[in-house]
Order: sequence, then structure tokens, then C-alpha cells
Amino acid sequence: MENISYVGLSHQTALKKQLDVTANNIANMSTPGFKGQEVLFNEYLITPNNDQKDELSMVMDYATFRDTQQGTLQQTGNPLDIALQGDGYFVIETDEDDNYTRAGNFSLNNEGEVVTQTGRIVKSSDGGAIIIPAGDTNISIDKKGFVSTRESGAIGQLKVVRFDSEQELLLMGNGLYASKTQEPLDADETQVIQNMLEGSNIQPITEMNSMIEVLRSYQSVQNMLQKDHERQRSTISRLTRVN
Repeated sequence: MENISYVGLSHQTALKKQLDVTANNIANMSTPGFKGQEVLFNEYLITPNNDQKDELSMVMDYATFRDTQQGTLQQTGNPLDIALQGDGYFVIETDEDDNYTRAGNFSLNNEGEVVTQTGRIVKSSDGGAIIIPAGDTNISIDKKGFVSTRESGAIGQLKVVRFDSEQELLLMGNGLYASKTQEPLDADETQVIQNMLEGSNIQPITEMNSMIEVLRSYQSVQNMLQKDHERQRSTISRLTRVN
């Protein structure tokens, strides 16, 4: 394989990863609490041999990072729609370790427990579930996350935590994150806002423009490789032609 093929292949592989990330951003532009992702690249400069002075520039995608900027808060009027103003995550109970999310579109299960859309329990500050007594309808949540009802009074407090490095959180799917390297910290400065949801921080027009640019770059590299392939075929044909 010639140098131009190596360079073109590395470029196309990186563009494919960038296209996948952009498409995922667009698909989740209406997902509560979703944070957009970008691709990180490494460039490698290689000197092929002693006869060729020009270095080859090859690129490889090696990671993605999240844009942790807060999304726009959207009013819903649903008492179990809860947004976080500032850094922080709700704590979600899973079969293994706790997970964390900013998607506050919660509901009640058959036992009256506050749960996520997939049925996971939203933890209280004491580590248990927030349980709304049967028949209670007037649910109130203050800015510190204290939950109460008109009928039963104080019930509990939502547990909200933060992390020093949000980029180290692992995406687990369904808007959940896991922490393998950090212990959660108290998010005392974060406000809990009832009747609102945090939208995704995706800018649809920006992402669509990015997708178009990536597709054009991919097609440009493909055309370059096609022309080089035709050049090689032409050269081989001339060298093997019988006079």
C-alpha cells in the first residue's frame, strides 16, 4: 500500500468516528440532560525513508469528550420533572454501583417510589428511595431538593452530588453515568428546580453543518484515493504493454 493510501485511510477512519459522534448528537438533541460529544485526535508525523524528506501526517481518533455546558431549562408543569441549576447529578440506584444523571424526567412506580424513565430508583440523601404516600397528589420540591406533600408533610431530600472532573465519568446509556475513579462530592451550591427539565445542550444547526463538512471531507478523500488508484492502474498498464 502506498503512502497516499495510508494517509487517506487514516483520514477516512477518523472522519467515520467524527460522523458517528455527530449523528449521535443530532439523534439526542431532544433528550433531557444530554451533553454533546466531540472527538479528540492525535496526529502522527512519519518519515517514510531516507530518500523522502517530506513527513507523512497521519491522524487517529483516540477519545471523545463531553461538552458539560448546561442545557436550556424548559418549563413543563409536571411536578416530577426536576432540573438542576449548576453542577451536579441525581444519584440513581442500579444493580451494581450507583449511577448519575441530569435527566430529571422522573415518575412514580407502583410502590410510590420516585424512579427514572427506565424504572431505576432515584436515591434520597439517606440512601433510600423517595416514597410518595398513596393518595398524595400535591408534591412540592424546594431548591435544596427537599420533597414534601400537602397531605403528609416532609418526605425526604433528593441526593445531588458533583464531581471534580466530569470528563472522567463513563457513559452507561439511557442518560446515566458511572464513576470508577472519583468519589462523589456534595453539591451544596446546586439548585433543584421543580416543574422544569434541562434540555440537551446540542445546537442543531451547528451539528448539521458539522455533518455536512465531514461528509464533504470524506468524499474528497475518497475521490483522491480513486484518482490515485486510477493512476496506479494506468502505470501498471503502460509498464506491461508489449511494443
